[in-house]
Amino acid sequence: MAMVRVTASALDPISEESRARLAALKDRSVDTSDIPELTSEQLAEMRRQMVEKRKKRMFSLRLTNATISWWQSLGEGYTGIMARLLEEAPRHPEWIKACL
Repeated sequence: MAMVRVTASALDPISEESRARLAALKDRSVDTSDIPELTSEQLAEMRRQMVEKRKKRMFSLRLTNATISWWQSLGEGYTGIMARLLEEAPRHPEWIKACL
């Protein structure tokens, strides 16, 4: 799975018609009366979850040059892909059994 990044300048320029429609939307107010405010407890839980999600430890592996080259060939973000696969592995014991 290769990561694709696109900058706004790489996209087709926005048409004048679309630009006018977007400008008109900015003046509309959004009705939020049906959305309840978050409680202090809910906000505290969200903060706690965000802090927990950011906690990561450094971990080192010894891999062959060929393996490292393959991972790097996935492009920018390959270490994130490795991390997600390692985090997913406990839910797939068949992956571990296939490697033993």
